[in-house]
Amino acid sequence: MQQNMNFTITVEAQDMVVHYRPAYFIAADYAHFEFTSPYEPRRRIPVSETGYRSHFSPMHEVVAAPSVEEYARRLVLALMGAKSCPDDADEEEGDQLALF
Repeated sequence: MQQNMNFTITVEAQDMVVHYRPAYFIAADYAHFEFTSPYEPRRRIPVSETGYRSHFSPMHEVVAAPSVEEYARRLVLALMGAKSCPDDADEEEGDQLALF
């Protein structure tokens, strides 16, 4: 069984702290990834203007990756690609809930 991990990845020359929790929902077999800014107060990161992004991934995808760190990096790139997709332009506001 995998264990909780905290590590830093760099995407587009910006560091992000990743908090990884495997089997977050045991019954559904999903992992939880939190991407946060390493700065206080938080600064924007490639996947969030607020400096925080949460994502749930199926455990079988994480286990199939070369490493958890590599999965997190690929996930960030995929989330960035989805954000820049022209078809999603109208839905960008709904991608992440406002903090205030």
